[in-house]
Amino acid sequence: MDHGGHGDHGDMPDMPSMCSMDMLFNWNVEDVCVVFEWWHIHSNIGLFLSCLVVFGIAVCYELLRAKANELDQTWYVRKVNDNDAELGDEETDRLLRPETTSTPVRISKKQGVLRSSIYAILVAISFWLMLVFMTYNGYLMIAVVLGAGVGHYYTNYRLPASRSIQCH
Repeated sequence: MDHGGHGDHGDMPDMPSMCSMDMLFNWNVEDVCVVFEWWHIHSNIGLFLSCLVVFGIAVCYELLRAKANELDQTWYVRKVNDNDAELGDEETDRLLRPETTSTPVRISKKQGVLRSSIYAILVAISFWLMLVFMTYNGYLMIAVVLGAGVGHYYTNYRLPASRSIQCH
């Protein structure tokens, strides 16, 4: 019973490749899993396509974030304009009434549900992108950063850049 070789297991079927779970920065191409075990990268083409998908999701995140901000601004401006119309156009009314910007703007229940739903989706996407970043795979990290940058570029006229580091 010689077990010295251990390397020759010719009678065993090929073991399926496993996801590598690196906790250090890496440039791996094969056996990288993107968040889910079923999203297992086996080749250069698989990694490229995965980077494109991650890039697209990051762009969409920024577009959705800008759209949410645009909806908030639209609802706020419409509500303030409605308040102005109710009060009249006389100069004395404008001088005597309190500032509309200091009072909270109430939105409808439907708008509140939509706003909360968009927020929840943004949180989910941002946490998912954070998990992609935590694969520590350089290619996927670049895809997240470039996607966020391109998405912000296309929405920069609608949303100021946040100076804080954000997951959501």
